[in-house]
Amino acid sequence: MNTKIFHKITILLFLLLCTLQLLAQPDIALGPEANDSPWLWNLVIALIVLIFTVASAALPLAAMKQWKGKWSIAAAFPLAVLGAWVTIIVLAKLQSFDSHRLWPFEIFAWSMINMVYMVSIMTIKRILDKESLSN
Repeated sequence: MNTKIFHKITILLFLLLCTLQLLAQPDIALGPEANDSPWLWNLVIALIVLIFTVASAALPLAAMKQWKGKWSIAAAFPLAVLGAWVTIIVLAKLQSFDSHRLWPFEIFAWSMINMVYMVSIMTIKRILDKESLSN
């Protein structure tokens, strides 16, 4: 699949998920002032998650452009996982607003795991490239 198309689809699914989260009604009210701004906090959390996700997804996208062959596939793997997971969350949220109540943390966890994965892949690639040059 073309990288630009995959990236656009992922962003559209994520924006749909953010919209669904903002439309969800909070179940617990902490007081009279709590009902005034829950949508604001939902928006802030959604924006923070979106920023970290896009920043984290930039690394595999850049690696896919520079690397060839199996390394490019290794770089594309986290994006495929993100696309599948966002699809699962969106479909579950469409069925019930009660599902995946902590979806921002799920996506944020992907961002952090993706960073560890990409640093590991880059380190392994660099070691193997140095070894092949010395031989």
